[in-house]
Amino acid sequence: MPQARQIRLRIDTSTNWTTSDPTLLKGEPGIESDTGRVKIGDGSNVWSSLSYTTQLNPLFLKSYTVATVPTASSHTGAMIYVSDETGGAVPAFSDGTNWRRCTDRTIIS
Repeated sequence: MPQARQIRLRIDTSTNWTTSDPTLLKGEPGIESDTGRVKIGDGSNVWSSLSYTTQLNPLFLKSYTVATVPTASSHTGAMIYVSDETGGAVPAFSDGTNWRRCTDRTIIS
């Protein structure tokens, strides 16, 4: 009979991860709550020595309208899909101040 298992993710701010600099177990994910970035432990290296994970498959961006995009300053480096941007739907990225179209770096409007 199958047994129920609980998976516990380690989640903390990027500052706290850097300050505590823990060694994650092999395959254990560590998530930065303020950036959304993830590192996977190898069982021997400390947090600061691990690389962030990268996307290997096609990326599906969350869709927003111009009126509903999240605050750019809270999402530096993030990408979104803007469905009603001037000139048509377009992927956009946050530069920390504004959401900019990936096609020409113009601020979305």
